[in-house]
Amino acid sequence: MANTLRHWYYLSRAAVWLTLAFVRAAWYFRLRAMRVLDLPTADTFSSKEKRRLQHYFYGTTYLGAVFGLLRGYPRNNREKRLFTNLAALAYYFDDLTDTLRGKEDTGILWQDNPETYGRTADPSGRALHFLHNIYRALPPGDLDGFRDFMHRVFNVETAGRQSGTLRPDVEELARITAEKGGYSVLLFRRVMSHTLLPAEKEAIFQFGYLVQLCDDIFDLWHDRQAGVATTATFYTEQNNLPALAHIFEAQVETVKRTFSKASDRIQLARQAMAAVHFIVSITRVCLQHYADLAKKHGTLPLDNRAEMVVDMERWSNRLRAARALLKDS
Repeated sequence: MANTLRHWYYLSRAAVWLTLAFVRAAWYFRLRAMRVLDLPTADTFSSKEKRRLQHYFYGTTYLGAVFGLLRGYPRNNREKRLFTNLAALAYYFDDLTDTLRGKEDTGILWQDNPETYGRTADPSGRALHFLHNIYRALPPGDLDGFRDFMHRVFNVETAGRQSGTLRPDVEELARITAEKGGYSVLLFRRVMSHTLLPAEKEAIFQFGYLVQLCDDIFDLWHDRQAGVATTATFYTEQNNLPALAHIFEAQVETVKRTFSKASDRIQLARQAMAAVHFIVSITRVCLQHYADLAKKHGTLPLDNRAEMVVDMERWSNRLRAARALLKDS
């Protein structure tokens, strides 16, 4: 009972923090986000582009909230500007990699070369514009560390290991998931002002791995349609959903362990982990949905979008997530 009450206490603190973070983010996106991107006057976002950017912006708001909980205070204005440009960069970079996926005949070596990639893949110049905004805003001493994480994300995204004709084995897929998620989230952490110590770096890397695993579990149907191999597609195609659930729960435990070492104040680590518990609970709903489908059909109906895609707008799924959230696990 004591553990449950403690869980609810930190969950309530995290819930208040997240609510305030997203309320502030909504105001910021409406009134300031376009200004801090500093695009030329003639270059404006369409309504569709704004909606897509907003999706990335709110995703990075969640990351910023977790980082703030772990250090004990929220992002300042400078960090918000950097996050906004980095969210826009992530949006455009994802679209660029999707566009050039499978086109290996360009003759250009992309390794550690995002600037050349941006000039080749993005005639609009927006991706490089957002990148240079970040370069200008970062202190000179932080540039090398930022570039290191950016190159790691860039290299794993452009290597095409998940969409080639020779599919990686499950160990390689796990490494790709960890690298893509871990270094992507570390990239956002790297633009924050406080020092990134080794214990926090490991915790944020493991958190990023978990975030990517959650995304892959939810995007199972979409990734299979796009021909993208992930840990989730591998195990579900093998009709081995318990193995996927085991890997997910093991990573949750790894994040708990590393978060407990990431701060000198255990209260900060616990409230940050309570915020992580929100995405953990939602993903558990998704995994349970897959388990129910497998029990109903004998195997997952992997090509049936109506059954496979989990709609968290449905109240039944929201109630399941709320119940999972309240459990101390």
